[in-house]
Amino acid sequence: MSKIVFIGLLLCLWHAPAAAAELTVAQKSVICAARPTCMVGKAYNGGSSSSGAALSVIEIHLGLKDKPEDAPDDGCRTADDKRDGGAEYWLLDGSARPQRILKLCNDGYGASGIGEDKVTVGANRLVHWRVGGSAWRWESTVTYTLAPWRAVGERDCSFNDLSADNGTATDIDYVTMRSRSIAKDASHRWGDSVGCPQWPPGALQHFTPQPGPGLLGAYNILVPILGGGDEPAKIPGGTTIGDCGLAMSTAGANGFVVFGNPAPPEKGAEVRVLALSLNSLLIQVFDPLAESSGGAAPRSWIDLPHVEIWIGHNTDSRHTRLPLSNVSQIAVDLSGNVHAGVGRKDLPPTVERWQARDGSNRPVIVMLLKWVDDAHFLGGAAIVYSQAERGRQTRLVANTSIVNNRPLYLPDIVSLPNGSIEPPPGRCRIDNGRLSMVDAN
Repeated sequence: MSKIVFIGLLLCLWHAPAAAAELTVAQKSVICAARPTCMVGKAYNGGSSSSGAALSVIEIHLGLKDKPEDAPDDGCRTADDKRDGGAEYWLLDGSARPQRILKLCNDGYGASGIGEDKVTVGANRLVHWRVGGSAWRWESTVTYTLAPWRAVGERDCSFNDLSADNGTATDIDYVTMRSRSIAKDASHRWGDSVGCPQWPPGALQHFTPQPGPGLLGAYNILVPILGGGDEPAKIPGGTTIGDCGLAMSTAGANGFVVFGNPAPPEKGAEVRVLALSLNSLLIQVFDPLAESSGGAAPRSWIDLPHVEIWIGHNTDSRHTRLPLSNVSQIAVDLSGNVHAGVGRKDLPPTVERWQARDGSNRPVIVMLLKWVDDAHFLGGAAIVYSQAERGRQTRLVANTSIVNNRPLYLPDIVSLPNGSIEPPPGRCRIDNGRLSMVDAN
């Protein structure tokens, strides 16, 4: 399971009372099948589907004899530290055949034996909360809709309980493919406050690069699920990024304008960035000013429209206020030329570049960057787009805070799904030459 980072959930949910309805003989036969230890537990009211069908969630428990095949040899751990075959949650959607939606087997989640699951059901919602780890603690809260059954959001946390100056909280919206995180600023005096940062009130509605005292915010770069297997997906030349990746705009959407003033709508550049792996990025740029003429000739690549990439090195999983010796900066102009920036000098990536038209029939530049190191982004990454007007750098938009030409926080590259989620969210495919979300319905 990929490294997870903390979070609590700000959704209007309630824990539904046990429903009075009982399973029919046919429904119980489907749910328990040939498992003699199957015991039906609580039934939860899940409201109704969009078609008006009644929704219920049935909780069952299994004995050790019927433990899952992938469970530990001695079975699943219970709350009182005994062993059994785990729990399952089944969805009843009107007269449809019962559908298993969750299979839980607490194996301790780490050498320390720390681990717990909680499930909450509300109106067309199910929330699954998990906690685990040892020195590195993690907590995860995934929100699903019942009809259709799919993950729509996730909040996670991770921190090292040996120090108070670390901890990251991440929020993922699987519907819009937007991920945001906040981290403890290592320069802040945290005292004995070990644990994850809490989202300040209103921070998700009005997200800023410094959302609270001692906190730093950023938009994460996502690795969507493309194709099958563990090999990185092959992206043919001419492919564009559709709704598989959210657009960061120099007008200020889904990013922070860190230099200059936000662009008026008609001048706003849009940048979409996906990580295909921990050593490759797919970058798409629409910039209505990129071909504008007039003004003085650019003094250097700094005055050309370009994408800046900041990468962390040797960070020991702490990504805030890193010295320049622990970061490297490169810039790639829209012709695909790579320019060395400040910080540590590394081998530059290879660049494949093509021109195409996006879903709105606008001209875009797409660049595929690949680094030699297979784990190049383990220390986090920041993306900046520099928009130029009349031969001079005019404004910068970034996925994180940039102060004195240095990112204050390098957010993680987040691979999807960010845990054991079925069906896995964040799936994309190439449809008519465009990377688009796979409909989970």
